[in-house]
Amino acid sequence: MKHYRLPDDIEFPELDDKTKAELDAAFARMERLHPPDPNDVPDVEFFRPEFLRTLPAQNRAMYKYGFLQMVREYEDFMRSHPELDKD
Repeated sequence: MKHYRLPDDIEFPELDDKTKAELDAAFARMERLHPPDPNDVPDVEFFRPEFLRTLPAQNRAMYKYGFLQMVREYEDFMRSHPELDKD
């Protein structure tokens, strides 16, 4: 299974609970509007560290929250479908 990591040299502050709830609601809304195909391997968006360094702290924190959610979905899917794990 692929392993995804954020750069160690970029600070990602913690998000408050209200912002996390807002992001969770937005993710749920996106899934309702565009349901994922249960047979497709979830995507993990790639990033450019140079771009992350230019973002304000709150945006970096929001990016990290969404990124880690994508990684968890990918890892959960791969654990439940070991036949697809080629890495």
